[in-house]
Amino acid sequence: MKELKQLPGICDELLGGLNASPELLTRVLAGKPTKTRRTLAVRRVTAFALSAAMVLGLMLGLPAVLKLRQDDQVIMTQAAGDLPEGGRTAAFDVPRGSIKLVNTGAVPGYQGVWASGSGANFPLVRVQGKYYRLLTNPTSFGDGMGSALGQVAVNTSEPALDTSDIVSNVVAQGETVYEVSGMGGAAVAAKVDDVMRVFQRVSFSGRALVGSESLSSTLGQAGAVKALQLSGVGTVTDPATISSLMGALLNNAAYQGSGSRTTSQALLIEYGNGLVLQMAVKGNSLSACGTWACPEFIEAFAAAVPQ
Repeated sequence: MKELKQLPGICDELLGGLNASPELLTRVLAGKPTKTRRTLAVRRVTAFALSAAMVLGLMLGLPAVLKLRQDDQVIMTQAAGDLPEGGRTAAFDVPRGSIKLVNTGAVPGYQGVWASGSGANFPLVRVQGKYYRLLTNPTSFGDGMGSALGQVAVNTSEPALDTSDIVSNVVAQGETVYEVSGMGGAAVAAKVDDVMRVFQRVSFSGRALVGSESLSSTLGQAGAVKALQLSGVGTVTDPATISSLMGALLNNAAYQGSGSRTTSQALLIEYGNGLVLQMAVKGNSLSACGTWACPEFIEAFAAAVPQ
């Protein structure tokens, strides 16, 4: 039996070429044994059978909505922080492989590296009160792990309701969570379905910074940044320019709170070890581990990109 996601194409094929015209209606009512009438009957029976199969599938608990075609696909942004209601963007997740931000001169479109979830919460792990969100890139992480932070004590679909030291809704109970070397606490690594994956520090359920932390506490080592890309604006790879931009961001960003912004613009930050972290951007605000206002950075970035 064909998968439900193929039904739209099957129906298009079966019913294609039939036009609801007065001529067609006259032939059908007249009962003429024409090719058109025979084709219509066969297609009606087939379409009815497909419809019945869909209804039966729904009764058995199959998804109520067919998978959207690739050109109509959307992703849930669920930007870090308080979960937005119904927030989504008409953009695709980046390919599940290595990302390298290259300055080609073209204006980059939106790319999202935060993994989406199938339920209300995105895939995450909480370590000692800090939340980390699963990244789509890299698909596996074999090098660069630092010391072990501990093992997942509880695997639950509602991580905000558990008080254990290390909790996850995607990493299995008993799996070890590691630091990522050189990231200054901005990322951790743990096995998901037996593959080592990377998680980025974000806010979740109204919790972002811990104690006296600042933005630099959540973005790792600024000196290790290799490239910056702001969707809709451009890409910066010059070391001196990157240093100036990161200084503007870390020195001028004003904390607005642990909430999030629903947006289709992102700042991607590539580090020397190949990892790419993300901040959602809306206007003059950037969100990852909390939302930060920094018009100085947005203005400086636009000025740094050749027009």
